[in-house]
Amino acid sequence: MKRFHGGGVSGVVDFSVNTNPLGPPSLVEEAVAWCIRRRVYTFYPDSNYEELRQAVSSFYGVSRENIVVCNGASEALSLTVMVLRPKTLVVVQPSYGDYDLLCRALRIKCIDFYMSEVGEGFRFNVEVLLDMVKKLKEPLIVLTNPNNPTGLVLEPRVVEQLITDVSGKAWILLDEVYSELSGYKGFMGRSEFENIVVVRSFTKTLSIPGLRIGLLYSPNKGMVRRIDMARPTWNISSIAECTLRRVLSRYAEELWKFIEYSRSYIVEERIFLTSRLRSLGYKVYDSKTNFILLRHDWIDTISLRDALLNKYKVLVRPAHTFKGLTRYHTRVSVRRRKDNELLVNALGELVKSS
Repeated sequence: MKRFHGGGVSGVVDFSVNTNPLGPPSLVEEAVAWCIRRRVYTFYPDSNYEELRQAVSSFYGVSRENIVVCNGASEALSLTVMVLRPKTLVVVQPSYGDYDLLCRALRIKCIDFYMSEVGEGFRFNVEVLLDMVKKLKEPLIVLTNPNNPTGLVLEPRVVEQLITDVSGKAWILLDEVYSELSGYKGFMGRSEFENIVVVRSFTKTLSIPGLRIGLLYSPNKGMVRRIDMARPTWNISSIAECTLRRVLSRYAEELWKFIEYSRSYIVEERIFLTSRLRSLGYKVYDSKTNFILLRHDWIDTISLRDALLNKYKVLVRPAHTFKGLTRYHTRVSVRRRKDNELLVNALGELVKSS
């Protein structure tokens, strides 16, 4: 079974990955150079990542005893499932696509709970999910919020209802990777919920996918210790550790300002893309994230991707591999205005030629 993700093609305008359209802030690039000049790659990082964990905890205002730093959000998600070893993994779909691989590898039963498409958005019915979970033994519920690929952001009260109603019966794994770029506060630091594991990542926020730095938070310190014991020793490289530690400990205020500016920029460009693509006849789902989901019933997503790639050197993400979506769905990220205009023009010409 193969993995299917965006990216991996050079020499294109890449709308298939959901990183910050502004790119890495200069502070991060300077920190990378600083760490390389000191040849940190010639020695091991601290295997306990004490200073990095302290920097992360200060940045988010949470105790470092409740944090595990990971090699990207993907490792954090996998570690949580491997340590909890639920009888059943319930994944709210559409969602991140590697859970089937985990279920097969760990021989865990996987159940999909589908959100319903309503108008120009998706609806999450918490009551129906609760009815399903009550019949399961030792389940782990995976909820991606903000949701990839739909762009939906659930209100905190809805998530709180789910967490509270399954307390003592199920764990909730909250994938909040797109929180910073969406302005969603999320559940980092929410110490009153003992049955949650929250996953975040600096990859998307700072546009540094190659550095691979993510983290997980849980108010349950026993669970945090178990996950920390399960992670590989030196799971984060010396350069990645040095870079993030330096940036978070020295320039936290500047980073938050960069994130706030990024959010406002994304909103403006998302509105531009949404209005222009809807005027061309594409169905554009409502989104509060740095990407949007399209539907185009006159052309399948692979044909659309190939046409854009071959003629315009533009890469988009076919969304048919997300459970609950079809061969007529495509996800595109929000980029800078010049790139967004290129995408609009290219998609407009595809409509004319169809």
